[in-house]
Amino acid sequence: MIKKLAAGLVIVLALLALVAYRAVQRRRDLNETLTWIEQTYNPHEGADIFSQGHGFERHYAPRKNGTEEISEEFHTTFFPKGGCNALIHSETSPIGVWEDTPSKADYTFNLRDIDPDSIKLKTFDLHKDVFDCADPEEVTLCKLDCSGAEVYFLTRDGATSINEEYVRTYSKLTGAEHELRSTSKTQKMWLIVNDVAYAQRLAKAWKHAVELCGGRPSKF
Repeated sequence: MIKKLAAGLVIVLALLALVAYRAVQRRRDLNETLTWIEQTYNPHEGADIFSQGHGFERHYAPRKNGTEEISEEFHTTFFPKGGCNALIHSETSPIGVWEDTPSKADYTFNLRDIDPDSIKLKTFDLHKDVFDCADPEEVTLCKLDCSGAEVYFLTRDGATSINEEYVRTYSKLTGAEHELRSTSKTQKMWLIVNDVAYAQRLAKAWKHAVELCGGRPSKF
């Protein structure tokens, strides 16, 4: 009887050790994945041109003389906030159509709330008024330069579990009208990327992180 109890205890302890080992491995894998995203996606102070990060997007509009000018410029950065918590910071630069009304927004969420199957890569031409390059015939017909990208994702089952804190600045106004602040919740978000090849790696890493955090496909 004692031998059977001892054998059972050994099995239980072995199972507990295995579970603990897998949990440690999962946390280590998650930390490595999120660190890679943060270090490769974000710009770093004092870095050279090859380390300026990948989270920026510039749209262009034609001038009458045949040249181009920047019509819009956006920047996003990613910050792990401990465990599976994450923050995406987004900025609209005071350039072009947003020259007098730049904005900033923070999006906070938990990676386990993201649907891993919703993570998609979209590419588009930043020099033409075309949102994406999903149609191969349109790409060929319009001679699109599909060099811009976004890694787009949704929450599981459409839950509004992404928190947004938004600030728009009206540079020509003063007093209470100088800034507009708001908070909201949303079910979708994206990471803008300046390089399609890197965006493909980022989408793979993002999905891996979501799955490590327990993110599951939507039921509905």
